[in-house]
Amino acid sequence: MRLFVAFDPGEEVLGRIEEARARVRGKAARAKWVRVEGMHVTLVFLGEVPDAGDVVERARAVASQHAPMTLRFEGAGCFGGRKARVLWVGVGGEVAALCAVQKELSTALADLGQGPEDRAYSPHLTLARAGESRGEPGFAEIAKELGGELFGEIVLREIVVYRSELSREGAKYTAVARLPFEGQSA
Repeated sequence: MRLFVAFDPGEEVLGRIEEARARVRGKAARAKWVRVEGMHVTLVFLGEVPDAGDVVERARAVASQHAPMTLRFEGAGCFGGRKARVLWVGVGGEVAALCAVQKELSTALADLGQGPEDRAYSPHLTLARAGESRGEPGFAEIAKELGGELFGEIVLREIVVYRSELSREGAKYTAVARLPFEGQSA
C-alpha cells in the first residue's frame, strides 16, 4: 500500500483557502488544482510499503513524545523558480517543533518505503501543480497576490498515517491511523 504521514489544516483554514483560490484560479488556467478534501501537509512520504502496522507503531512512538503546537497558514509561494511547478500556502508558528517531529519521523521510518528526502523539510500546503512541464506562469502572480494573507491558525494535536490510492479522478486519501501528541508543553 502507498502511505504517507501528514496533518490536516482543519475546516476553517480550508474554507479560507478555498475562498482565496476561487479569487485567483483564473490566473493559472492550465494548473491542476488540489481538491480541498485532499489538502494536507505532508511530513513523510513513504510510497509503497507491504504493511501499515510497522509505520503506525513507529509514528505513534514519535507522536507520543511531542506536545500539541500552534501553527499558522499564511502567505503563498512557488517551487520551481521561473518554471514554477507548485503553488503553495506557507506554514508558520511553532515550525521548529513541527520540523523536530518531521525529522524524528523521517529517522524512525527511514528503512521503510522510499527512504528520507535529500532536501531540507519545508512545511507547506500544496494548492496546485503546473499542468505542463514548462511550469505555470500564473503561479508567481498568484503567490504575490496571496503573499500577505493569513488563512488561519490551528493547534495541531495529532498526525495521521494516510493511504493513497491513485485513479484517473485523482488520488484518494484514507486515514489509516490518527496519532495524538501526548507530550507536555514546555
